[in-house]
Amino acid sequence: MSTPDPSAASTPDTPPTAAAAPPAYYTPPQYAPNPYAPNPSAPAGWSPAPQASAANGSRRGLALTAVILGALPLVGNLFQPFVLRTVVANGGYAVYTMISAALGIVGLVLGVAALVCGLLSRRDAPLPAGIGIGVGVALIASALSGLLYALTSYL
Repeated sequence: MSTPDPSAASTPDTPPTAAAAPPAYYTPPQYAPNPYAPNPSAPAGWSPAPQASAANGSRRGLALTAVILGALPLVGNLFQPFVLRTVVANGGYAVYTMISAALGIVGLVLGVAALVCGLLSRRDAPLPAGIGIGVGVALIASALSGLLYALTSYL
């Protein structure tokens, strides 16, 4: 008796054996739908509601405002020596004191405004907000040190 040949058992008309079964097909995992993909069931001309970008834009503008408010006294300080030299040359020491006090108060107010605007916008625009915060703190420190110097010089 001879043993049957395993290759002869499978002919084109008979189904393949378990050893020659086709590989199982891969089914990809199901993900949540993409919210930014176009919706095929939406009516023509329909678009989704805009995201809350108006608030982000206004906060970015607030960060830019913080930078500008902080830069104004710094630019003003570039011209301060020339103005004060002219005032002192004309003998107006009282005017010199008033101009110095006014510039100190303006610097303090703008520093506080830059600090507040920078703190309010630090999440939406971190770089300009950080610049506004840093310049605001520097202006506040400068104004307070000038105030302390003026107070101690009269004692």
